[in-house]
Amino acid sequence: MKKILTAFMLVIISLTLIGCGNFGSTTTEYTPYPGLCRPGQNDGVYICEKTYSTYFDTIISFKIYIDDDNQEDIPTIFEEFDTLTEKYHQLFDKYNEYPNINNLYTINNSDGPVTVDKELFDAIKFAIDNEDFLTNDGELLFNIALHPVLMVWHEARNSSRCNPTIELGVDYCPIPSEEILNSDFNINPDDIILDEENLTIDFAKPNMGIDIGGFAKGYFSEIVKEYMSKYDLNYILNLGRSNAYFEGTNLDKDDGLFYTALSTPFSLNPYDYYGVVKLGSGTNMVTSGTYQRYFKNVDDFDDETLYHHIINPTTFYPGGEVTSVTIIYEDGAIGDILSTTLFLMSLEDGLDYVNNFEGLEALWYINEDEIVMSEGFADYLMEPIK
Repeated sequence: MKKILTAFMLVIISLTLIGCGNFGSTTTEYTPYPGLCRPGQNDGVYICEKTYSTYFDTIISFKIYIDDDNQEDIPTIFEEFDTLTEKYHQLFDKYNEYPNINNLYTINNSDGPVTVDKELFDAIKFAIDNEDFLTNDGELLFNIALHPVLMVWHEARNSSRCNPTIELGVDYCPIPSEEILNSDFNINPDDIILDEENLTIDFAKPNMGIDIGGFAKGYFSEIVKEYMSKYDLNYILNLGRSNAYFEGTNLDKDDGLFYTALSTPFSLNPYDYYGVVKLGSGTNMVTSGTYQRYFKNVDDFDDETLYHHIINPTTFYPGGEVTSVTIIYEDGAIGDILSTTLFLMSLEDGLDYVNNFEGLEALWYINEDEIVMSEGFADYLMEPIK
């Protein structure tokens, strides 16, 4: 696992306070919901925020903008968000079991069909229905049945032989042998058996498993969007280092847009960014990259390869030829799938795909001197990337 120094490094940072040395310029002494809300930069605007560190193996923040004319029951909303997040965290957890819940761990460690909640069934069905959304020469780049292969890399990342002291912020771990990675894994998603009438999930072959990490946070952002639609809210949902959703109007900006930074890969400074994006309501921004979870070869210090967490289903090794891909799209679940699959594609093929996909924009960060954007991505930038 990456050390604490980098675990809190967000890919997407809210920039509502850029250029300010304090929380706001308002002179209003009154602040609704003390402890949850603070004055914004504009008079009469308040920013209410809660941060969670125990869900989805990442840092989650839910930030709501209110003003004197629009003040929802913020404590109740946060309580509902907490309950919703905890539920989906437990359902999607592939490493732990919970009382009275059949989750991914239950499915992957059971013989025979497992009855699950409709929420989990719907998520798995969504993934299977969209597994071929973007392929490479007919090969799946998004495969939720890749769990057995991903567990090999998970065990490597958590090996007792890992050494975090060789290089600041970097783990050195053993690389899985070619013999292991050339094993005959059962990873065909067609062998996942879904019974929609009885809400059961089973496998047609032994030693199979399901992993939905490639789209879980984006899918959850769509769940939050639907659930919170019963309120009149303006908010940012930031799901860790890679996913953000923007709803409503940024009351703290005169143009109503949300200004968001793109963090510089591998920087140990969480506020180091290379560009600023301005986004409107109903927009998701998703990033997939090599620098979020990776390790180097503990058996070969001369090996500069970064063995990251985005595994190519066709090679069983970390894939991709760029440092990161950031996409802007209206649907968080599909956007999460797209960011992963675009990362695994060649830059040339990915750029051609995005430029011919209506409503989708992408940016490829190769290194500090080379950044490639789709035809319309620059329209979202606050200023040109230097």
